[in-house]
Amino acid sequence: MKYLLPLAAGLIVLSGCDSTKRMEARGFAQGSTYSIIYYNDGTDLQYQIDSILVAYDRVLSTYQPNSYISRWNAGNLGDMEQPVWFTEVVQQSISVSAATDGAFDITVKPLMDFWFGRNWESATVDSSVVDSIMAFIGTDGIKQRTEGLFTKEDPRVQLDVNAIAQGHSVDVVADYLSTKGVASFLVEIGGEVFARGTKPDGKQWAVGIDRPIEGGDPARELALSVSLRDRGLATSGNYRKFIEVNGEKLGHSLNPHTGHPATTDVLSATIIAPDAATADAFATACMVMGMERSKQLIGEHPELEGVLIFSDHGEMLTWVSSGLPDLIAD
Repeated sequence: MKYLLPLAAGLIVLSGCDSTKRMEARGFAQGSTYSIIYYNDGTDLQYQIDSILVAYDRVLSTYQPNSYISRWNAGNLGDMEQPVWFTEVVQQSISVSAATDGAFDITVKPLMDFWFGRNWESATVDSSVVDSIMAFIGTDGIKQRTEGLFTKEDPRVQLDVNAIAQGHSVDVVADYLSTKGVASFLVEIGGEVFARGTKPDGKQWAVGIDRPIEGGDPARELALSVSLRDRGLATSGNYRKFIEVNGEKLGHSLNPHTGHPATTDVLSATIIAPDAATADAFATACMVMGMERSKQLIGEHPELEGVLIFSDHGEMLTWVSSGLPDLIAD
């Protein structure tokens, strides 16, 4: 699964045109940065956006021990009311898990802790430990009450929503801007994006997709750029963040079926969807599923478009879905 990392995989936001009403909000959130461009009457919304992102972390950040999700994982909720953001993310995660045959799964936190929560320099992989963790991995461990609240019967079930929450937080900020009457904006948090409307000159928002170069390249070479309007976009990739175990480099995408880091020919997966959370989750699933199944998955969902950058006998190649050529920016 993709973590909320300081350097998000795969996106460069290409800025819009100049205007006296062109406003910006920038800062840090979720272990990364955010950049929001919007057009309005000149009202500065920076404070409100920062407040939303702080509140969001208090609900869904697994790095905050007192966040709602951390207390849910620990079984220490008391009489706390279940926040709507938590409910939305879990519901959407279960839906994407079903659509991807379990390639996307938010119950992998114990596996994430096993693989990425330690120093492997002096450790070896104990497959029996992985097998024991797999006994309580799977979205069937999340129970839904009749009133729509999500609980668990097995206390060992723990959630890691980092592969969808960043996209969902983009949607939350986008919804806020819409309620304030902002009809033209681009929200980017940690590389996940949602664009609304067009810029004042009538042009659509353009977003660049990085070539997946291991370790990152300061030049940020683009594979291509796409035009967005009323759509979300997210990229997942292992080329910027990995661990080394017994001399083998392992990426941060976990295969929920095996309990081990995914071995895949996909170097990066970019998904365009009606919202950023959907794009985020499906991009993560593609990193697990591999090239052929990912192409099939995108074809099965007409609401999705995708860019898959993959390795074929050492050569880096790019595949784009059938509807994407109309979105490729000049």
